[in-house]
Amino acid sequence: MDKIDYEILKELLIDCKQPVKQIAEKVNLSLSPVHERIRKMEKNGIIENYSVIVKLSELNFKLMVFMQIKLKQHQENLFEELEKEIKCFGEVLDGYFIAGDFDVILKVILKDMADYNDFILKRISKLTMIDNIKSSFVIKNILDEKNTNDILRPINLGVLINQNSKDY
Repeated sequence: MDKIDYEILKELLIDCKQPVKQIAEKVNLSLSPVHERIRKMEKNGIIENYSVIVKLSELNFKLMVFMQIKLKQHQENLFEELEKEIKCFGEVLDGYFIAGDFDVILKVILKDMADYNDFILKRISKLTMIDNIKSSFVIKNILDEKNTNDILRPINLGVLINQNSKDY
């Protein structure tokens, strides 16, 4: 990867649907070398795929929550079971096993506090391996200039639409 590759990558991150011709003009190369560089980045796994960024607030999902979870015990089977369960929650946009006072941190998108209450009481608190949950609510994303906040995986969108189909 050289400086031009990084410039091409930056342009694709800004708008992956822009024509290669437009990218070529921005990096001062002709069409063919830019197209070849993009193909090489795809082949080498630098570009894994192209995706859509969804502005969830426009779909009425306005409450972003970071949940820190402490497990009752540190056993491999509990971590595996939690991971399996969490992957089924469409509201969970991202999740990590972490070191420190808590074992897991989840990034969760919900409509409002009532939705949060339902998620806590009817869904996540049913997971018996969880000992404690601490939630922090996002006021504003300070790094995302477009304030889009999230990249959805297909499971997120499917579950969110199914749970909230009455709104569509």
